[in-house]
Amino acid sequence: MAEKETKIVSAKADTKKKSSSDKPGFFKRIGNWFKGLKSEFKKITWASRETTFKNFGIVLTIVIISAVVISVVDIGLGTFFNFLLEII
Repeated sequence: MAEKETKIVSAKADTKKKSSSDKPGFFKRIGNWFKGLKSEFKKITWASRETTFKNFGIVLTIVIISAVVISVVDIGLGTFFNFLLEII
C-alpha cells in the first residue's frame, strides 16, 4: 500500500517540474502575440459605408426618441409631484 502512495507522489512531482527553458523568452512571447494580433486583424470584415451610415441613422433616431420619451415622463412626473406638494 505504501509503495502505491510513493509512486503517485513521485508521479505528481515529475509533472510539476518544468525547466524555464521550455517556454519562450519574454520578447519572443511578445513577438508571437503581435503576430497573432496581426492575423486576427486580417480576419475582420468591415461594414460598408452605406451600412455604417444606415446603422448610425437608426441609432440616432432611437436615441432622440428615447430622449423625448424620458423628457416627457420627467416633466409629467415633476408637474404631478409639484401638484401634490401644493395640495399638502
